[in-house]
Amino acid sequence: MKNILLIIITTVFIYSCNTAQDKDCKKSFLIVNYNVENLFDTIHDAGKYDEDFTPEGKKNWNSKRYNNKLQKLAYVIQQIDKEKLPDVVGLVEIENKRVLKDLVSQKEIKGAKYNIVHHEGPDVRGIDCALLYNPNTFSVLKSTFYRVNMENNPNFKTREIIYVKGKVNKANDEVHIFVNHWPSRRGGMEKSAPKRALAAEVLRNSIDSILATDAMAKIIIMGDFNDETDNKSITEVLGANNNKDSKTLYNTSATQDDKNIGSYHYWKTGEWNMLDQMIISNGLLNATTGIQTLNTEMQIFRPEWLLHKDKDGNKSPSKTYGKGYYGGYSDHLPIYKHFKFNCK
Repeated sequence: MKNILLIIITTVFIYSCNTAQDKDCKKSFLIVNYNVENLFDTIHDAGKYDEDFTPEGKKNWNSKRYNNKLQKLAYVIQQIDKEKLPDVVGLVEIENKRVLKDLVSQKEIKGAKYNIVHHEGPDVRGIDCALLYNPNTFSVLKSTFYRVNMENNPNFKTREIIYVKGKVNKANDEVHIFVNHWPSRRGGMEKSAPKRALAAEVLRNSIDSILATDAMAKIIIMGDFNDETDNKSITEVLGANNNKDSKTLYNTSATQDDKNIGSYHYWKTGEWNMLDQMIISNGLLNATTGIQTLNTEMQIFRPEWLLHKDKDGNKSPSKTYGKGYYGGYSDHLPIYKHFKFNCK
């Protein structure tokens, strides 16, 4: 009788463990990208044109405003999925590691205990890209920072492209992540286009080196590209589109762009632009094991409280600065995508 009871208890215990594991395995892996609009601290960094973002600068950037922005950005990240904090967050327009440490220590997101991937880049304004990751769900195996240089213009300096090779822990599956912030359209879209094409070429070469050793590598490319999904730098140089039969890169943002939905509102024209994008490799798009796409589209996080409505009823992101200090979140909306995985 005792043996029978022991067998029953053991069976129930094993079943409950497996059930809990299966339930846990059904949770998604959440990746977010967010251009946070000039997340600067209040301290001048030597050699960088960041004087505006100091208490004495023309933006009167003080500790109160800085802490307000940190709290608001952390709240946005927390609210994207109310059931869980993002596993990986790509950030654009951050000043340095100090602001990243201050951000991840905010009460809204400190539970994830985010680790930081960042390198002080060459941009003259002092803005960089960064990657945050939850070490319980994602492990970094390697990180590299690719510079975008112009041979005929040694004074050209822009943001580096972050590359992270990592592992989705519960899936025991390897992924490659790139975070981008390509050169702006300052001076005109056409005149500045070669700079973004150059960034696209650097990125494409890096991707090709990965695919040369693993044709079905799982790659995620995200960031603020300062171009739309149908611009030449994206479709021709990088080779990303919304064709599901594409041999290499599928742009999960293109269908949103087709709906005239965007992550950035250009105030001069009143148009929404899809400058923030998430692109995945064919190997990830068609994966049936390990980490997989939950759906083919990325999403834009745009609750009403994250938007500003003008006197005519037109909506745009609630930004920190415009003609003056607005005290909002960012001039971009965050984008995100859920992935699913099989546990191993």
